[in-house]
Amino acid sequence: MASETSIGTIVSRLEAQVAFDQEREAFHAKQEVFHREQRAVFAAEIEKLTAVLGAFKTAAATAAELETRAAAFTPPKPNLDIGRKASLTRMIRRVIETRPAGDVFGTNFITAEINRHYRERLRRPVREKLVSITLRRLERQGELRQVREGRPHYEALYARVER
Repeated sequence: MASETSIGTIVSRLEAQVAFDQEREAFHAKQEVFHREQRAVFAAEIEKLTAVLGAFKTAAATAAELETRAAAFTPPKPNLDIGRKASLTRMIRRVIETRPAGDVFGTNFITAEINRHYRERLRRPVREKLVSITLRRLERQGELRQVREGRPHYEALYARVER
């Protein structure tokens, strides 16, 4: 059986295949150069990041060691326990006791501290109005002294009386 394709057709197909393969080889040679350049860029980046990571780990270990040493020197947190039954007056007294002598505070500060420390014991956040009433009562009883009288746009400021 003789081949039905002519020699010219076979030659032209082979030449087309050779041209295609040469084009693909050139393409992949360009890709190889590109990938080699990219590999060099990423190798340099890896080297730089490895050096930074090592320095960071060393600094973090040193900071952790210093933090554990500093924890031994920190004073204990003040006891803000108010007993079994939550009382606004008791909460305010506990927060005021934690303030340093001579420290001036207002209604907003005390309210924020109570809401932060006793959040889980409260049904709803304490209102400034109730704290203000209690602070005025404590001032009348002589437990606090008023540093600045309150105005419509300025809250009254109080300080603890030293005994």
